[in-house]
Amino acid sequence: MARLAVAIGDPAGVGPEVLARALEMAAQAARPLKILLVGDAGVWAEAQRIAHVELPATPADHPGPLVRDGVPFLDLPSAERSWTLGQMSPAAGRAAAQWLERAVRLALDGLADAVVFAPLNKQAIIRAGYAVRDEYDLCASLARVEDHDEMNVIPHPAGDRAGSDLLWVARATSHVALRDVPRLLTTEGVLRAIRLAHRTAASAGAHSPRIGVAALNPHAGEGGVWGDEEGRVIEPAIAAAAAEGIAVTGPHPADHIFRRARVGDFNVVVSMYHDQAQIATKLLGFERGVSVGVGYPFVLATPSHGTAFDIVGKGIADAGPMAQALALANRLADTRTAS
Repeated sequence: MARLAVAIGDPAGVGPEVLARALEMAAQAARPLKILLVGDAGVWAEAQRIAHVELPATPADHPGPLVRDGVPFLDLPSAERSWTLGQMSPAAGRAAAQWLERAVRLALDGLADAVVFAPLNKQAIIRAGYAVRDEYDLCASLARVEDHDEMNVIPHPAGDRAGSDLLWVARATSHVALRDVPRLLTTEGVLRAIRLAHRTAASAGAHSPRIGVAALNPHAGEGGVWGDEEGRVIEPAIAAAAAEGIAVTGPHPADHIFRRARVGDFNVVVSMYHDQAQIATKLLGFERGVSVGVGYPFVLATPSHGTAFDIVGKGIADAGPMAQALALANRLADTRTAS
């Protein structure tokens, strides 16, 4: 059974409470999980109270079976508990980052096959003093990998008609200002995104993934009238990927590509920038959306939503994405260890 190291997330956000509810769901359904939570036992106790569940922390230093009587827990008490629920806090960001760091080190030490983390707050981590762009950069620096990225995955809206139960979405650029996207978009970057998307979807069971690549400009540039990035940057990348045997087409107008994916034409979409991907995937499957890190020596997954400061502590945060992240990490880790 795959071993999961799970960081409990930003203690000022909904992460700990949705994790508590997701694990309660897994325990009730008797879904086998080998897991180790990493965090502050006091934060975990509060999360259980908010979520109205009872999964007490069982002291442990390596993953073990999830049972109704408790969950294996590595207690790393925060030295600075000055945060307030529902507010961005550098202290909370520092604690969340430290818990994530320990989970990553468990994987690097061979004690876990996958790292899963409940939602974090990028601003809190950066203001805590971490010189990273986001949590994926943090994990990459620990794992000493340079070629890494993030993909989103949701249950495929077309079901069996798509030839895969998952819809994967990659991005040629990610957490950058929109004004910088055209400058940062390169043929090499688009080709890299296509290759990563193909490899990741194939590793999750999609045989010969069908990839659609989105255009950057309206109407795919209208033959260069509304921008030349399609012909100058994107089309050469698609041609190079196709020459490698990848089933890829495009560039397709961005306002149409997800409609085609929804009916089963694609099981992978490569978008050009963050919101081009995120708006569509959250509309199609926010309640079960997962972000997956690619290029790491271990499986890395988290829910696609953030810390939701506006609803912290109300017990209404949806645990579906957290449950899906745990299940998908378990599946991907099982596939990786089996191969």
